[in-house]
Parts: sequence; structure tokens; C-alpha cells
Amino acid sequence: MRALSVRAAVAITLTLQASIGVAACAGFGPYVSPPAEAIGDADLIYVIGPPVRERVAVERELRAERVADRSLYSVGLTGGYSAEELAVCAEPQVDCAHPTPFTTKGELAYLKQYAAEHDVERTVVLTFTPHVARTRYILDKCYPGDAVVVAVDQNLVLADWIAQYGYQSLAFVKAWLTPCADASRL
Repeated sequence: MRALSVRAAVAITLTLQASIGVAACAGFGPYVSPPAEAIGDADLIYVIGPPVRERVAVERELRAERVADRSLYSVGLTGGYSAEELAVCAEPQVDCAHPTPFTTKGELAYLKQYAAEHDVERTVVLTFTPHVARTRYILDKCYPGDAVVVAVDQNLVLADWIAQYGYQSLAFVKAWLTPCADASRL
């Protein structure tokens, strides 16, 4: 009887390890190394998620390279990532807004509304690497305009990557199961 218990424990352990390995391999492409898209010229650079230092630097670099003359930042209402706390929000060619809901779908619904109001045909969307695939999915599902999603590297440690695998996977399921955010309610 004891030998069966040891065998069962070994089988369960090996099954869990194999499952973790399969999940890690399946998530490598979309979360760690999403395919790069050609940036090209655009009408707008849109920074989604918190406008952390790395995303601000890439946005400024792209604007300096004249990829687009105008930028839009999704910002919090208060705190370090709010319009009143971010110096970039005071620059003349930059707009900062707090989309509602303050989610990826809300940010992309806001882009739809902003693009219609500002004659934006092509947008470069900046987000961090693990978020690229889900952002692309929601854009394809909910945004009628032309947009390219650019991965901005951030220093993530192993624990961050593990958390992002779980978070992004669950958020993909939510994005798949729920409708697009309604831009007319923003």
C-alpha cells in the first residue's frame, strides 16, 4: 500500500512539473518575446498602463524621431502617475487622460474616441512586454483603426514574470469572454 502512495506522489509531482513546463513554454512567445511589429509613421503615440520611466523614455524617443507629432498618455487620477505629477503631461504636443474604466479595454475604447475626435488614422501603442499580446488581441477585437503595439522592456525579476504569466493568462480569458468597452460612455 505504501509503495502505491509513493508512486502516486511521484506521478502527481511529475504531472505538476510537466504542466508548469508546458505553461511556461506556451507563454514564452506571447508574454516574454512577442513578435515585433514595424513602427513606421503614425499620427499618435499612445502610452497605456502606468507611464513608468521606460515607457516615457520610448515615447519621447519616438516623438524626437518624428514617428508622430502627438502623444497621448493614459494616467491615473491621483498619485505619481497622474497628469499633475507627470512633467510630460505639460508638454505642448502631449495629452494626458484618465480612461474609464481604467483597464486595457477602457484605454483602447478611449483611443477609439480620441482618434475619432482628432483625425487619428494610425497609432503606435506602447506597453510593457508581457502586456503586448493581450493589447493586440483587444485592439483586433475592439478598435477599428490601424495600430501597432510596441513592447517596452522593464526590469522584471523572476517573481514578476511568474505573476505576469498568471495575470495575463486570466486577463486573456476575461478579454475573450467580455464585450468591448463602450467608447460612447467615456
